[in-house]
Amino acid sequence: MAGQNQTQVIVVGGGIIGAALALYLTRAGAVVRVVEVGQGAATQASFGWINASFYVDEAHHLLRAEAMRAWARLVASLPLDLTTCGALIWDGTEAALQRRYQTLRGHGYLVEWQTADVVAARVPALGQVPEAALWCPTEAVIDGAAAADVMLRAACAAGAQVLRGLSVMALQRAGGRVTGVRTEAGVLEADHVVICAGTGSPALLKGIGALPMAARPALILRSAAQPPLATPVLATPQGDVRQLPGGELLMPAAINHQADDAESLPDSLEAAAAEGLARLQQLFPRQTIRLAEMTVAARPYPADGLPVIGAVAPGASVAVMHSGITLAALTAECLSAEILGHPAPIDTKMLTPYRPQRFSDSTA
Repeated sequence: MAGQNQTQVIVVGGGIIGAALALYLTRAGAVVRVVEVGQGAATQASFGWINASFYVDEAHHLLRAEAMRAWARLVASLPLDLTTCGALIWDGTEAALQRRYQTLRGHGYLVEWQTADVVAARVPALGQVPEAALWCPTEAVIDGAAAADVMLRAACAAGAQVLRGLSVMALQRAGGRVTGVRTEAGVLEADHVVICAGTGSPALLKGIGALPMAARPALILRSAAQPPLATPVLATPQGDVRQLPGGELLMPAAINHQADDAESLPDSLEAAAAEGLARLQQLFPRQTIRLAEMTVAARPYPADGLPVIGAVAPGASVAVMHSGITLAALTAECLSAEILGHPAPIDTKMLTPYRPQRFSDSTA
């Protein structure tokens, strides 16, 4: 039985954010139940690139850079298969790359300017080698679904429980605060509920907080296994590509997928996949590349493109974001500390732009 002073927390959603929160909350002494309601679809389909070279503004960059350090802290205490492979970026004009290079350097980010000969040496299989590229050596990749599974298993080993197959229909409220969740199997009570249910989060927040979301569906392509072609992540004019440990090439069908603002999938998934495969073939023309798998997912994308992290009502918090893979460890560190009243690992003023109240304030 749980001790009388232990905080009872329900985490709604078992994707990368929910799994990380379950781990940190359990390690910090909370009694945690994860209601895994099939909301890990975006994690299952993620590209898995942990980076701070893509960002909306300086504050967002600094958050993502700190999130990379949070991953380093996590893998020091848990055997996760995170690979620091670096990223080569040439998805713009040389002038645009120069501006990006100078901006990243101004933020103190580790980035190098690479000439064509260096790029060719790093990725000999490339067909057309760019005249220049940015090299971000500290950027990493991880299989989001596998990492979430490892974190959930570690949380369960420390005392957490995972409830699979339940649907959370609504939050349970009493006396002006959230006291649990209502499911088809009855009410589950808790001292605190954390909503990490991706695109399903706004419905659960109805009546206690606004969370406008933008429709951002994604199509992810996976090739059949290839010989070793690319160790780093490649952000190219043909799209973002990385090679998995088994040799498969992983590529979002949308070019520059991190900034992709399409609100619907193409009319023909087959045509979109064929076009993406042609771009892959263009990158590696000496290979015969065959498409093996297509995955469609609805990305949890807040309307302003920025993360949503923090308390939304007494007894309830929310953690919903695009780039959840990059931000998972830091979100879990900070939000678990806030829920339990423990010191946070960073100055939480860094989270001020990402609080859920910005939506209710803007519509008041």
